[in-house]
Amino acid sequence: MDVLRNIEKKLVIILSDKDNIDNSKINNLKDAIKIYTEDISKKNNILTNKKNKYIELYHNKRLDNENLYEKYLIEKENLMNNLIKYKNISSLHEYLNKKPEYNYNIPEIYTYENISLEETKIIKPKEPPKEPPKEPPKEPPKEPKKPKEPKEPKDPQPAKEDKECPEGKELNPITKRCVKICDKDKIRNPETGKCEKIKKLPKEPKEPKEPKEPKEPKEPKEPKEPPKEPLPAKEDKECPEGKELNPVTKRCVKICDKDKIRNPDTGKCEKIKKK
Repeated sequence: MDVLRNIEKKLVIILSDKDNIDNSKINNLKDAIKIYTEDISKKNNILTNKKNKYIELYHNKRLDNENLYEKYLIEKENLMNNLIKYKNISSLHEYLNKKPEYNYNIPEIYTYENISLEETKIIKPKEPPKEPPKEPPKEPPKEPKKPKEPKEPKDPQPAKEDKECPEGKELNPITKRCVKICDKDKIRNPETGKCEKIKKLPKEPKEPKEPKEPKEPKEPKEPKEPPKEPLPAKEDKECPEGKELNPVTKRCVKICDKDKIRNPDTGKCEKIKKK
């Protein structure tokens, strides 16, 4: 990733200054691309070597063990058939004593990514020294070094003048390039160089209002005039022969049959209930 970033930076520097083409920068870019391609080819070679080593040491040996296990299952099945057929102790012993056999004891590795191409070296333990080492002669103490004189501070270099940008653009403080001005509701962050929304300040709390003075109690109103006397009920309406007044609708309706009576609450004819 660092190589790619280096290539990207060099390419941006060359493209940013198209008018003044510098051959040394182009050669540096070519060298960086060459290093990147060589690194990729090395990684690919390592992966292929790991795959070949995995196939040789693990995959092929595991296939041999699987073939032996299949043969074991066939022999076990034949012994079971003999046991069913003869039903004797010898066939039972043969069946029970038959166990799988493998040529290789393979470790639990199922991917080439965990394989190391370097061969494991056997480190022999160091033999103890026959004679104790002699103490080296003590050297006389060295004289303390003289402290270095402080260097004179260099004159600060004058800061470069800010680059002037055309209308509608402003200088990015990080990339030092002219970029589009941020929107009205955004501002450029000097640390990141990106446009960010302007955070609204919290509103100041309002001052508490002064408590209102208690109002004076109103004088009690004078009692209203006594309710008017109810009007006298109208006289019942007279109905012609064969009709009677309905107490609900106040209309003249047909008289109920002999076995029915009019209900004063509903105004409907209902059958007379027998006691």
